[in-house]
Amino acid sequence: MAVRSGIGRTARTLRTLRLMCGLGVLAVAAGGCFFRDPLDPHGALNHKVVTDLGDAERMAKGREAYDRARGRVGNVQAGMTVGEVETAMQAIVVAQGSGENEDKSAPRRKFIEGLLCRYEPVQLRERWLFGYDEGGVELVGFVLEFGREDPESDKWIVRSIDRHPTDDCPE
Repeated sequence: MAVRSGIGRTARTLRTLRLMCGLGVLAVAAGGCFFRDPLDPHGALNHKVVTDLGDAERMAKGREAYDRARGRVGNVQAGMTVGEVETAMQAIVVAQGSGENEDKSAPRRKFIEGLLCRYEPVQLRERWLFGYDEGGVELVGFVLEFGREDPESDKWIVRSIDRHPTDDCPE
């Protein structure tokens, strides 16, 4: 009888140990799921590995990239946040590396195709100029204008889309 109750306790202890290990693995997995990439906090952007970030930036400011951006601007609406605009414009997080292997210590950047520059003409307004760089000459095709209520806030909201802009990127 003593042997049998000892086996029962051992089996119960093993089940409890398995359950606790399973919960521990689940907690670690869930914790990993909540890791937020600062360049892609919503996990909605494309990620690519490139050998040179400079080449990726030149390509993002080229004519073909602008043509793709012009096709996506219809997805942007007044009231959208910066993150929603980045998703609608299909921003790309680019990491420097070789082949498919990303070097974890290498620089990373986020590009929106066709985005030439961002500037703040006043504290409560920001303009994103889209176009392409043609041999050192920037041609602007459309502008997304963002606004915010408080100069201390980081919550920019799309106010308008200017399809016939007259401004250029500041030097």
